[in-house]
Parts: sequence; C-alpha cells; structure tokens
Amino acid sequence: MSKLDLVTEKFASVPYMDLAQARVLADIIEREQAEQILEIGFYHGKSSCYIGAILEDRGAGTLTTVDRESARERSPNIEGMLSACGLTDRVQALYCYRSYTWELQKLITSEAPPQFDLCYFDGGHMWDGTGFGLILVDMLLKPGGLLILDDMDWTIDQSPFFQQNPNLAQEYSADERAAPTVRLAWDLILPRLGYVHEAEIRELHWGVARKT
Repeated sequence: MSKLDLVTEKFASVPYMDLAQARVLADIIEREQAEQILEIGFYHGKSSCYIGAILEDRGAGTLTTVDRESARERSPNIEGMLSACGLTDRVQALYCYRSYTWELQKLITSEAPPQFDLCYFDGGHMWDGTGFGLILVDMLLKPGGLLILDDMDWTIDQSPFFQQNPNLAQEYSADERAAPTVRLAWDLILPRLGYVHEAEIRELHWGVARKT
C-alpha cells in the first residue's frame, strides 16, 4: 500500500484535504520534481500527511509546515497523524504563538535560510495575513518555484466560522467581509512580485502561480 493510500485509510474523515486534491498535488509535485516544500496552515495535519506521503512514495524531499500553537490541542493533531502514518521524518511542523508571518521571518533571517521549490498556501485567508504572508513566502521560494493558493473565493461572509461568531465578523467593514481576499492577493500582489498565473483549478478552489 502506498503512503498516500495509507493516509486515506486512516484519516479519510479528518478535514480538510481529500484524496482527489492529494492526487492532483501529487501530479504537480512529480511534474515539478519538487523536494523542498513549504505549507502555510496545517490545522489537524491531514494535508501535511498527504504531502509527506507523496514525498515518501517518491523517496525524496521534506515538508516544512506552519500553524498556530493551538493546533497542538486538536484531535487528532499533526504529531499523532504523522506518527500513525510513519511520516515524522518527512515533515517538520512549526508552531507559532500568534501568526505564521513571524515564523516565516525567523526562517528568512536564519543562518541558512531555506529555499523551497513549492509552497501550498492555506493559512488564515484574511487580507492582512495573506498579503503580507505572500511577500514573505516569496523571499523563501526559489526562482521558478510554484505557489498554490487554496480557497481562492473565500470570504468572511461565507465562512462558517464567522457565521457562528458574528461578533467577530462585525470587526470588519461590509466591503471587506464580502471581498474574496485570497483572490485579491492573487490579482493585486502576485503580479507585482513577478509571478505568472499558470492555472486556476476551479473544482479544487486552487490558484497556481509561478515565480519568474
């Protein structure tokens, strides 16, 4: 059994990435020959397990993934899922106190800053974090590297979390609540950073852009 199938067998019901998305991602990783991968936002860790499984099945590569400290308390959490699938050597999980942007700063200013072939970006979705996060990710992505943005048409108004917490939603203006903030970053920020929009995979809500 492949590691990809093992992740599905053990954790099919865990949100958020599903097997169809994982297979598309596996094709992209294979096509790009990507070995050093960065992930922004892992939640339970299912997407991290899938990426780790893809790398394990290929026999090369590592994933660095970032989320908030609160992710440790989720059930299941990333540590347990990786261990159950035998993927702990493929994935390094970084926990941040407040924002993944601070952890990215620490990577950028480290003695030997990593350079990544591919980034799967699924963190936060708010304008501030997404916009600034992309600028920081760009500093860690190799020339020619690939960026995959998830939830291209996410909005605060349509978010189940904010629908369940309307008091938090009211902290934002009506136009910001209605705006697809990830798509705004795709349209406004990536071209100015020199990225080329390669594809939108609409059934997966993904945008794929390349650093030139």
